[in-house]
Amino acid sequence: MRRRAFLSVSATGLAATAGCLGPAFGFGTDCSRGADLRLRPTTDADTADGASDSVDSLSPPERAAARDAIGGDDPTMWVPEPSSPPFADAEFLVAGGTYYASETSVVSTADRTGYEFTMETGPETTATGDTAAFADLPAVDRTALYAALGYPNRREMERFERARSMSIGGLLAYPDDEAQSRSELVPEPTSDALSLGGRDFRVRIERPKPTTVETRRVAVRAVADSTDEFAALVYDRYGVDLGEHDLSAEQRDIVETAIDDGYDECAPYSEAYVDLQRTLGRQVTRVTADGNGVATTPPADAPERVDYANYEDEWYVVQLSEYVA
Repeated sequence: MRRRAFLSVSATGLAATAGCLGPAFGFGTDCSRGADLRLRPTTDADTADGASDSVDSLSPPERAAARDAIGGDDPTMWVPEPSSPPFADAEFLVAGGTYYASETSVVSTADRTGYEFTMETGPETTATGDTAAFADLPAVDRTALYAALGYPNRREMERFERARSMSIGGLLAYPDDEAQSRSELVPEPTSDALSLGGRDFRVRIERPKPTTVETRRVAVRAVADSTDEFAALVYDRYGVDLGEHDLSAEQRDIVETAIDDGYDECAPYSEAYVDLQRTLGRQVTRVTADGNGVATTPPADAPERVDYANYEDEWYVVQLSEYVA
């Protein structure tokens, strides 16, 4: 399940969220702060689909590297700090019915000059000069843009088509002088605009900035040959069996309500709910009696990640979020 964010992105007309919101975004509740728990039934097929990424859905640079790695090669990719490394949100891949664990390791670093850039599109954004198609850029520029944006996959690239207005910022950097010499984007773009996702974006290089470019080796490891086998691996790694936690009657009521209708409780939370939140992988928030003072659990005491819960021999997706009305 991928959770990737573009650098410095704002988009008008998109369903964007920041942080965790409760039922109906906090509306329809008397809580100034609360936590909402929902347990959604899942099947092995749904779990396998949600916990993996099809190789075909990856960004083109990741897709090519994954295919090479599956074929037995040792591909490398580059990424400038502070962008997300490739495969950062694609822990598991699937191709041809086989599931793979992906990983990258740094093999070299280089001190380079990067270039902060912005791309903007919208009703009030116009470009007066030439427009270049993204597909016509040199391969090094296409890769540099994907790296700057955190290697967005196919679904994330569709945001360009849906947005009425969008502003993107990032850092373009290249692994060596030879690669940069082929660029049409730095140190100055040869075109004023870039056509991407059916929209024209005005491109500006803002300023040079020192950066470190990492070269990472991409490796994959087969972990399952079927949907059922992979789902079992996911449950073992990111699931919790509530039957092993000696739930109180109050906690069972909370779980069963979360399954049927969703459970919502105002802060400060009951001890039963606090303990259950921790069991379900949420870093427990301690709230003062007035509901305003908040202190989170120290990182050393944070619970393990939990995405799935088993209750009475049925698996559920855990959706646990805190909101402020």
